[in-house]
Amino acid sequence: MRRGASRLLGLATLVTILGACGAPESAPAPAGPVPSTSNRFGAPTVERPVEVSAVAGSPCTSLLTPSELEELGFGSPGRQRTSIDVQECAWTASDQQGLALAVDADRDLLADTYRTHFEPVFVPRSIEGFPAVAQKSRPGPPNICVVTTGLGPKQALEATWIGRGDPAPGNDACEFAEQATALVIRKLPPQR
Repeated sequence: MRRGASRLLGLATLVTILGACGAPESAPAPAGPVPSTSNRFGAPTVERPVEVSAVAGSPCTSLLTPSELEELGFGSPGRQRTSIDVQECAWTASDQQGLALAVDADRDLLADTYRTHFEPVFVPRSIEGFPAVAQKSRPGPPNICVVTTGLGPKQALEATWIGRGDPAPGNDACEFAEQATALVIRKLPPQR
């Protein structure tokens, strides 16, 4: 019994010595808060954030150019409104398709989207290298899709496309919402 206690005491001493040798005397403090993955609810983090503050307040004039809107099928100016403290712009095409874009510059909307998971169709995506998720109420009609894209810490873009007809290749609201999102992302400068 005494030999077992000696071994245990010797092992404990060895672990203490090895632990002391392996750790620096005073480890430097982290540069900032270490991001926690537990409060992201499975949402990926943004590897190379972009700056959205310059476009967040005026989405109708700063997100898409007139030629980009024409490329997407919208000829008339958008209507700006405030939705949950975020500025949103909505465009309607002559064939009644619709697009709404909202930039959130002060909320982790991607993590909130993963947390709430409102819609039954929930498909993670990557748009221009940024984590996104496409949501629909069901696989078939109606042809409506919401794409939420993380652009940085507490920054996101939400694109809602209301399509006409049933979803099909070449007529899928999610494809159109992703296309509009990509046009916006390409113009945003990197975060400094």
